[in-house]
Amino acid sequence: MPATLILLAQPGDARHLAAILAGANHDLTVVTVADRPQLEAAMADRGQIDRLVAFRTNCVVPAELLRRVSGPSYNFHPAPPAYPGRYPFAFALYDGVAQYGVTAHEMVERVDAGPIVGALNFALPADPDPVWLIDQAHTALVHLFVILAPQLAATDRPLPRTELAWDHSHRCTAKALDDLRTLPSDIGAEEMERRIRALRSVEQEGLRPRIALHGRRFVLED
Repeated sequence: MPATLILLAQPGDARHLAAILAGANHDLTVVTVADRPQLEAAMADRGQIDRLVAFRTNCVVPAELLRRVSGPSYNFHPAPPAYPGRYPFAFALYDGVAQYGVTAHEMVERVDAGPIVGALNFALPADPDPVWLIDQAHTALVHLFVILAPQLAATDRPLPRTELAWDHSHRCTAKALDDLRTLPSDIGAEEMERRIRALRSVEQEGLRPRIALHGRRFVLED
């Protein structure tokens, strides 16, 4: 019986990544889903799921669904191990890092905490453009996927773990992002520009810097 792999990714990515997996194992059935409802429906329709792979998704897969997969499930995170969680671009830009990267890891109940099976790094220019950084991370993530595809498609054995570890002191959470975008009333010009530059990477979701003065809250515009 052919093995079944579910690929959780946005349609634009899923089409190409599914073809890469199918090319690595012609006996593999690849089912693509874009969100949690589709994932739950796909799992309900099939008796055995041999592997689950998530690629650059905000969908959190609950533990009960992970337990339905025969072996380890894997996630491709668009940031290095130093930046687990959501909106990693903003925190890396705020920190002014000289290098960025992407990570592949086993999925466990806690988000971005499972053993790491692969990572790629790339250098950053001074004051990188947020759109450029996001695009470069996407390209690197696809590259890492291609490297690991033969192992992902061989669903009868887990991927070898690396010695890399997550740095949870930099965990990117909604609260941490909210703290970053909330400007203190006595903020200096340099610190304000640093935060604005970092938050440009998440402006498409309406998360602009804000400041509270005399009982009123103001949102910064360009």
